[in-house]
Amino acid sequence: MKKRIIATVMIIVLAMGILGGCGKNAGEAGASGKDAASSAAKGFKGLPEVGTVQGEVNQQKYPLSEEKITLRLWAPIAESLGTISDPNDGEFWQWYEELTNVHVEFIMPAVGTEKDTFQLLFASDNMPDIVMAYADSCTYKRGEDAAIEDGYFVNICDHYDCCPNYVSWLKANEGTGKSAFTDAGNLYGFWGITKTMGENITTDRGLCIRQDFLEKVGMDIPKTYDEWTAVMKAFKEELGIEAPFYTSYKGVDYGEFMAGFGTAPKFYQKDGKVHYGPMDDEYLEYLKFMRDWYVKGYLDQDFSTRQSYGVAADNDMQLNDKIGSLIDFGSRLSDTYVKRGASNPDFFLVPCEQPKKSADAPDPQYRKPSAGEDHLSGTVWTISADSKYKEIAMKWVDGFYARDIYLNANYGIDSEKYVVWRLADDGDPYHRILIYDFRYSNPNGLDSATVLTKYWTKNPPLKLEGASIEQADANKQSGYKLWSKYPAVAYIPDRITQTTEEESELAGLFTDIETYVEECNVKFLLGQMSLDDYDSFRKTLKDMGIERCIELKQAALDRYNAR
Repeated sequence: MKKRIIATVMIIVLAMGILGGCGKNAGEAGASGKDAASSAAKGFKGLPEVGTVQGEVNQQKYPLSEEKITLRLWAPIAESLGTISDPNDGEFWQWYEELTNVHVEFIMPAVGTEKDTFQLLFASDNMPDIVMAYADSCTYKRGEDAAIEDGYFVNICDHYDCCPNYVSWLKANEGTGKSAFTDAGNLYGFWGITKTMGENITTDRGLCIRQDFLEKVGMDIPKTYDEWTAVMKAFKEELGIEAPFYTSYKGVDYGEFMAGFGTAPKFYQKDGKVHYGPMDDEYLEYLKFMRDWYVKGYLDQDFSTRQSYGVAADNDMQLNDKIGSLIDFGSRLSDTYVKRGASNPDFFLVPCEQPKKSADAPDPQYRKPSAGEDHLSGTVWTISADSKYKEIAMKWVDGFYARDIYLNANYGIDSEKYVVWRLADDGDPYHRILIYDFRYSNPNGLDSATVLTKYWTKNPPLKLEGASIEQADANKQSGYKLWSKYPAVAYIPDRITQTTEEESELAGLFTDIETYVEECNVKFLLGQMSLDDYDSFRKTLKDMGIERCIELKQAALDRYNAR
């Protein structure tokens, strides 16, 4: 009955277009300090011993079912399938179905509808057996604990016997175990885990610049903001580059470029205290800097109409010498874009470290890691509490944390040896190297997205980032290391969790705040709003409840630090 009432309320809320919640009054504070420590201490109860370490020996027995069964999997992956409409046409999924005797029916929301479609799942009596989501954008509005308490998803803590491989990864790294659980000690789902090339590599993307352009203007890779300005000026005036600097359609990226100003695009921490970037004087200083770039033509004049959310660029722009610098993935450095159809055969992309105000200025302290010290990727696979096959569903997902399965998911199945993968030269039978060029120069002329769907999987539960690093050229490998040069100590861990009441209140306040800030960022940069009125902008944020949002985030961070 509780779930039915909540579902009915959500239908009404969705129809009204106000997915925010109501919570405490603005003057009430969340748990912090000693209360936070006490709350956290009551949660996590420890993990059981299992018969493997990091899934080296698969603990599952196959097939998972004597009779062929079908599991329904909701996954927001429609944009990454290429010309293949059903992932089941891919080799890995066919292989895994034969092994497990489990067929998967993929339910894929249309591109651009993922957030709303995810919320509608809770207003339905037909929750898929497994829901794969990106936790930073698709979360139950009342929070993870409430999703379990309200009867939607299974608490994995109650089913460790079904997921020994997953448990082996949670036990292997203190940060992983700490981040996977909520403050109440619940395990919301199977969290995506990224295994990187080394402990000090925490990102797969960063600032990049065209080396061939730099050579034409006789300049070095910029390291300070003044040097960046000089290079952007040369790209614009000497080479006629349309967009010397390309950024998100929101005008502000994930923080890689602004961090040298001592601020961040959203919430961040300094000495354990939560701050909100747009309230900072340093944020205003950054906007003034970028506004000047826009006026001079260094910042993409049409950034607000582009498709990029902050990483990579529109193909037409990137492939036709219209971009001088941007944030991109390490796998796309060097001459990768030539293989993807760039019109200029000299196209060569190199990594840049985060800029500083001067050589002796403080180091940048903020960026969004793709894999922090906890190695969690931000994706999560939750299991429907109403699923007829919930135990099989958990075992099915758990298999991805076992070496014999995750090797095939990340590199291609065994039979594709020497076609899409090869063994490393060290003789280790489990050390596979991805033949990355196959993705862009395969004999059938398939596009890269189609190749990925046909031979591999995109963002499996256990992702081997080393697959994109170990076989890369020296320039690409240097990118991963260079982008991880400055520890992201100001970044607030993704896995801090709000209580049910806090989550409702935060959603009710911050949804509108975030929209307002994103709209104003664009208007400030375009000159549609004057930066002379920035104090008025900050006052509006206060009136909208940003100080209360900071309090709620602080309470969650305190509890996380006390785990």
